[in-house]
Amino acid sequence: MENSTICIKTVPYQEILNLRDSLDRLESWKEPLEVLEKYFTNPTTPINKKRLVKQYYASAKLFETFNKEFELLIADSQKQLATIIQNQTSTSIKTSL
Repeated sequence: MENSTICIKTVPYQEILNLRDSLDRLESWKEPLEVLEKYFTNPTTPINKKRLVKQYYASAKLFETFNKEFELLIADSQKQLATIIQNQTSTSIKTSL
């Protein structure tokens, strides 16, 4: 229990804020993705070809935007976690010496 307290104290507050911001940005995609899910899982509606093409184009653009943002957020989050882990490792080595 004592070691976990030491590790938590070694994580800089700014890194925690950065990680929280990344999670907030991911959370902001929840509503648009629900719209996409509704579009792709609603096969009972009668097919209107013109409307279908417009909706498909808009949904494809929305997904493309999300996918790019998601990849950036995942990469940023991985970097943030790697930094936190590296800081904890270096701090734990210093405290054990």
